[in-house]
Amino acid sequence: MLKWFLAAAFALLPIASPAQDAAAEADKSYLAALLEENLSGAGRQVTITGFSGALSSRATIRSLAIADANGVWITLNGVTLDWSRSALLRGVVDVTELSADEIILTRPPVTETAPSAEAKGFSLPDLPVSIEIGRIAADRISLGQAVLGEAVEARLEASMSLNGGDGKA
Repeated sequence: MLKWFLAAAFALLPIASPAQDAAAEADKSYLAALLEENLSGAGRQVTITGFSGALSSRATIRSLAIADANGVWITLNGVTLDWSRSALLRGVVDVTELSADEIILTRPPVTETAPSAEAKGFSLPDLPVSIEIGRIAADRISLGQAVLGEAVEARLEASMSLNGGDGKA
């Protein structure tokens, strides 16, 4: 719920103008710290470097790393989120592009409790908003040997939508 609140708060922020550049520069570190604090949790530390565009519809992050007790297990470099903040007022998360230059997953994260081996039924969530992502992409995905038993290199190009519990990818 907190993540939806943060998304709505960003959508309602005014669009930056040149006169706001000095204030926006100071807010960048504040907003990055706010995101790090809210995305981090028990056994998970999120670090954001080079966050910009918070006051626009195109936000970028130079690097986002997630660590657990054993260190960083995933890093995303060159992240771009191009979205319509005003669409949230219509109950739509409308993302033109969600991409990364590089995703490096060195190993699975360490969890305090082992996941259940029992298979459970799958259903898409029925969210209070619909989600449309026109482009999901990663130029390079690197999975370490610890993830699948051997190292894998790949790339991703996709799109997705979720509306009223119905999804398409």
